[in-house]
Amino acid sequence: MTTAALLALFAGALAWPVPRLLAAARWPHRCPRAAIVLWQAIGLAGGVSALLAAAAFTVAPLSQGIPSALADHASNLLAGEPLVGLGRTNLVGLAIAAALAARLFGVLAMSTAATLRERHRHRHLVDLAGHRHRHRGHDPGGPGDPGSSGEHGEHGTGCRLCEHRDRAGTRLRILDHPVAVAYCVPGVRHARVVVSAGLLRTLTPEELDAVLAHEEAHVSGRHDLVIQPFVAWERTFPFLRPAREATAAVSLLVEMLADDAAARRTCGRALARALARLGVTRAPVPAGTLSATGPVGPADSGPADSGPADLGPVSPPESPAVLGVAGVGRLAAVAAAVATDRTDPARNAGVRTPVVARIARLLDPPAVPIWLPGTAYLTAAVVFLTPVILLLT
Repeated sequence: MTTAALLALFAGALAWPVPRLLAAARWPHRCPRAAIVLWQAIGLAGGVSALLAAAAFTVAPLSQGIPSALADHASNLLAGEPLVGLGRTNLVGLAIAAALAARLFGVLAMSTAATLRERHRHRHLVDLAGHRHRHRGHDPGGPGDPGSSGEHGEHGTGCRLCEHRDRAGTRLRILDHPVAVAYCVPGVRHARVVVSAGLLRTLTPEELDAVLAHEEAHVSGRHDLVIQPFVAWERTFPFLRPAREATAAVSLLVEMLADDAAARRTCGRALARALARLGVTRAPVPAGTLSATGPVGPADSGPADSGPADLGPVSPPESPAVLGVAGVGRLAAVAAAVATDRTDPARNAGVRTPVVARIARLLDPPAVPIWLPGTAYLTAAVVFLTPVILLLT
């Protein structure tokens, strides 16, 4: 019983106070990869601890030690006598363990299947509604292809979209829509990177290159697999606030991870400028995709009946030449928020948006102490091994 109680307490700690503290911390922004590993250890150890606590309570009467009691119960199951030696209270533990396991794995399977169906459907939609980028021999401003070299090449000698296609090997689709948006549809062999005509008219060549590198990082790193378990956790326990905070925190860390990869390949300041241009509108993207500006709201974490053209109300394109007073004002507001956040981070820690936090991080990369990632990895290992240690002691 003591082992079951300790496992239950550990699972409770990983389900409420620990995620809340980690979600409110700022150090994960310095080393997002290590922080993601710690989040994964917390989620996995919490689920395992809850299941082991119910199992330990169920088989406690069968033996002095929980491992031997589990072995005895397994022998009884194989012999066709699963209830031998168990009292009524132990049967309650068995029912709780079965219900919890069915809920955890059932929601994970259903959520994953729904996301895969939505991505498969959306890939077909963007293939039908969008068009491939065709290099037109560097014909400046070629008709029907705003990504030609005359507009997005480097001094007229190259094409950023062609470079992305050749470098990443990912299928690129261009949607004829004036709203600036860029996202990727993850997949093993059929990933898509989707950009709109409004995006090609809004960003400079350097900014476009940075955004494409950001989406390449999402595709190559399979960041969708990192987020999916936390989405399932949120759907399993929708009444738990830490579950929602964990999904939001991991989603932001994944975006920062892609930001770092894009900054190493291209230019961090160019990506920051692109995020400032795109972040003022935050156009919604279809469910199951990863956008350069991150998720817009809770609806983005689940499947929705949205097509490639469901990008919100049509608005004029915001190219650098036609931003106008309103566009410049929005960009100035973002720049002011970033500057204020950098000068007084404590005052704005609770109100700054994820996009502003990412822009500030790109403009002023945080110093990472050499001990910080190692400490995070070590903590993740301890958290992951604690249920096993409790079970064996």
